[in-house]
Amino acid sequence: MGTEQTPMGTESEKKQIKSVKQKLNIIGKPLHVNIVSLGSFILISLLIIYAVDAGVTLLMSWLSSSVMGLDFPTSVAFTTSIRVLGIILLIMTLWIGFLGRPLYEKRPAEIVFTVLKLSVVLLLFLAVNIGLAIIVAFVAFLWDPKQLMDWDDRRMRIYRFSIAGVISIWMMLELFLTNEIVGFDPLPDILLTSISGILRAIGLSWIAVVSSFIVFPLYIFIPRLIMIAWGMRGGIESFWREFVYDRLGVIGFLLIATIVLLAVFAPWVAPLGTQYHWSYTSLDSADWFLPPSWEHLFGTNHEGGDIFGRVIWGTQVSLLVGLTASVVAVIIGTLTGLISGYYGGLLDSVLMRITDLFLCLPTLPLMLIFLMFLGQGLQNVIIVIAILGWTGTARMVRSEALSLRERPLTEAAHAIGASDSYILFRHILPNTLPLILANVIIGVVGAILSEAGISFLGFMPLHAQPSWGIILYWASRKAALVNELWWWIVPPGLMIMLTTVGFAFVSHAADKVVNPRLRGRRG
Repeated sequence: MGTEQTPMGTESEKKQIKSVKQKLNIIGKPLHVNIVSLGSFILISLLIIYAVDAGVTLLMSWLSSSVMGLDFPTSVAFTTSIRVLGIILLIMTLWIGFLGRPLYEKRPAEIVFTVLKLSVVLLLFLAVNIGLAIIVAFVAFLWDPKQLMDWDDRRMRIYRFSIAGVISIWMMLELFLTNEIVGFDPLPDILLTSISGILRAIGLSWIAVVSSFIVFPLYIFIPRLIMIAWGMRGGIESFWREFVYDRLGVIGFLLIATIVLLAVFAPWVAPLGTQYHWSYTSLDSADWFLPPSWEHLFGTNHEGGDIFGRVIWGTQVSLLVGLTASVVAVIIGTLTGLISGYYGGLLDSVLMRITDLFLCLPTLPLMLIFLMFLGQGLQNVIIVIAILGWTGTARMVRSEALSLRERPLTEAAHAIGASDSYILFRHILPNTLPLILANVIIGVVGAILSEAGISFLGFMPLHAQPSWGIILYWASRKAALVNELWWWIVPPGLMIMLTTVGFAFVSHAADKVVNPRLRGRRG
């Protein structure tokens, strides 16, 4: 019997592993396709999570410091208090994840899968930050609890009321916390139930209520976006299968991946507190204008700073501006193109004339004019580039929306009473995503070049973390070309060229994937 049970046990374990793989939909696919598919999902999810979390943190900081007028330590404490809710929800999520269904009722593969997810969440909680980890925890378990726990409708109602109750209690705590910060106790006036007392309490504590309500979309909409990203894996896999046939596209992808890795590992390549960090300067004139050597691979500048370290750290700034400005510009252009193409008529004419106006404007001079009014700053550069870079996407998405709105599927959705927003975001937008992706990629090239031009002209903070354009600005100011200091000019210029060429190659390959008519015959 013992010898007969071993194969059966092995077969049972194989079936359980196969069941888990089927849930992930990774059976029968090449390894590189699975890596790209799951890697893209994780990357997109983390970008969404981090963007929302960072956005809320910045908004809370601005509200507490600028609107409420709190000093810096109090502003930090207030902002942190908003995110402390994450700890409560994290504990609650972990409890539900372990005890939502008794562990003895779970199969071994499911237990392992749950423990792995909990481990990832705990690692993120300890290594990254509270806000990021709690959202990952929320997404990992609670976007559709019925898939993870055998709950009836009654338990689901209890769960939802519990979540709402925790957030509501936190809102009330923040209301009183804010009043305590501004030096006003609302309890006496509220207990007296005088209209003026209640209005006064609300007037002083509205900021707490507003900031608390921002938590709701943070935890309600993020899971939906993650689900959309999970559903995009099939499209990403199809895209990648075609993409790998283009050699230039693969070369561009490798170039971009290398540059992104340099940006990610910059703190280890050129760490703080060493002569390779971007903030290092030397008072010893013997360290100035040194040519490349083993100690300074790209030589030094007029302050004795290591140019190699500045180029590595500049990768972060240039990529941040390029990617962020491109994504924001594409979002603006996509919404404009969808609305214009779907509704048509007068609205279409007005939006397209505005688009034509922006297309006719001289981009770089207008950017400089905007920055003169807005002031120097990384966020202002991103805003200006995005505001002036959405027109091409708007026109392309409009033409696609004009075509898609006449298709039988869209007309059938109209016939069954689907709303305009449902048709736009469930039928038309998904069919334009490949086009939007190609525009994001090529938009990065324009944004990086625009940032380099703006920086070279001195419209970026000159003494903060440098971008490649800032390095070239200082090289120009110190007459590096005249003095034959080629090592000050070539490395940042080469990085700009390689980055733009990489994105251009990827964009060209993406165009071939999106538009089959551009594909050549495969040999």
